[in-house]
Amino acid sequence: MGEQPCKETSKDLLKKGDHICSDRLNGIFYHHGIYFGHGLVIHLKGPRKGTGKFISSSSAMKSSSSSGWKSACPFSRQRFQNSIEGGIVITCVDCFLDGHSLYVYDYKCSAVSWYVEEQMSSVKSPQDVVDLAYGELYGNNIFGGYDLLDRNCEHFGTYCKTGVAFSMQSLWVRATRKIISPWLKHFGF
Repeated sequence: MGEQPCKETSKDLLKKGDHICSDRLNGIFYHHGIYFGHGLVIHLKGPRKGTGKFISSSSAMKSSSSSGWKSACPFSRQRFQNSIEGGIVITCVDCFLDGHSLYVYDYKCSAVSWYVEEQMSSVKSPQDVVDLAYGELYGNNIFGGYDLLDRNCEHFGTYCKTGVAFSMQSLWVRATRKIISPWLKHFGF
């Protein structure tokens, strides 16, 4: 599939303002966030299917409280606590990874670099990246709520890093759907 925008790394190499990601389903897709520093990540989570609560993973546990779920991460803070749309959260790196590998998003990757240039944007300073992510966490609400193809966690990461929200994963899904759609119709799907 060509040059990949996510390069494997380790926690000790992370720098404040890095756009990081973690593979899910053996690399079929990636979860994205912004490394805040001090072992913390700000990221966008989608809604928990059918409940309006945030997606739970091994970092969440069943609670006896009326809300039903609470984060096991002592650093977890979330916006839109009961939002059906999902929201921006801050967690520790381990909860963000959820047992998966850690990658840093490479803005020098040819496809990503080309896209950023086409949008007449550039990579922001680490402090500007963190300030934007932190501002979204605590109420700027410029980015908006979660949408799988138009405002997902990768869109949030690229928005914080460049000022332009885009997702290479969403672009790939849309291109693939456009290519195979006529074949699916031809065969009655």
